[in-house]
Amino acid sequence: STRTRGRGLIGGSAAAMHSSSSQEKPARVPIHSAVELSLAKNICYSALGGVAGATVVYPLDMAKTQLQMDAAGKYTGLFDCFTKVAKSEGIGALYRGLPANIIGIMPEKTIKLAGNDFFRQQFKVDDKSVYPEGNMLREGASGGLAGACQIIVTTPMEITKIRMQMYEPAPGEQVNQMKVLSNMVKEMGVRGMYQGTVSTFMRDVPFSIVYFSLYGVFRRKLADDNGKISAFGALGASTCAGIVGASGSTPLDVIKTRLQAKTAPGVAPYKGWLPTVSRIVAEEGAGALFKGVGPRTIIISPLFGIALMVKETLANWFP
Repeated sequence: STRTRGRGLIGGSAAAMHSSSSQEKPARVPIHSAVELSLAKNICYSALGGVAGATVVYPLDMAKTQLQMDAAGKYTGLFDCFTKVAKSEGIGALYRGLPANIIGIMPEKTIKLAGNDFFRQQFKVDDKSVYPEGNMLREGASGGLAGACQIIVTTPMEITKIRMQMYEPAPGEQVNQMKVLSNMVKEMGVRGMYQGTVSTFMRDVPFSIVYFSLYGVFRRKLADDNGKISAFGALGASTCAGIVGASGSTPLDVIKTRLQAKTAPGVAPYKGWLPTVSRIVAEEGAGALFKGVGPRTIIISPLFGIALMVKETLANWFP
């Protein structure tokens, strides 16, 4: 007999076909098969996974922004950045901007993860009768489209997060993050909140194409014969995909950060994607485009790894 089952995890639903002969070993089930998640659960698990991942790696994100904006050579590296920020402003400064990030990360990761599921279903990536071994190109296209959709949320989240991370409190000032964030939003207005939309698109779409296509490959290698993957397997697959995607897209992230951050007094603001590339190379050398590559790789790999691990685990526990 033939039985079809599906589960909407990160890859969406798939069909698993079993031979009617008891003598034959069952065919290997495609990686994304399981019980289908409802839309509400998909959104909820994606959001919870995003919050968990972002909170764990946030101090690294703070340091990455500081390093990418460090045109004057104030910091010698990641550890030096941690030490100087903590010494001058306190440990709490490493979490400055976290509220803004959490507010934005829930819809952002929901759109990215649930959107990826949706496009995979449309492209029939997980239909065993169409693509028995998956389809890396369509997996990448699904991820890229999900990445394009998320920028409506990512752009305002990123600009407020970056400006909070670069905020320099007055001597003795007790920083009220929500108050500072509220003032920033009022000052920028809706149009200002979407400053750097093109650069965000230029970063997120290529990253998502690389990330989700590689995640599909690694996940297939680690999934069992029932198409299930353990929490640590999901973490490992996502981390490996994140290392490649994050390191390769670092120059795009540096350009986006320069365009969205407020420059220091006396320093002309960055304007335009190509002019920003030219200015960075002319003033600091081509190597400056890879500033913060270490922290970014360390951030993105576990961030997505934790997010997907949480989502896959919740889907296994509460299908």
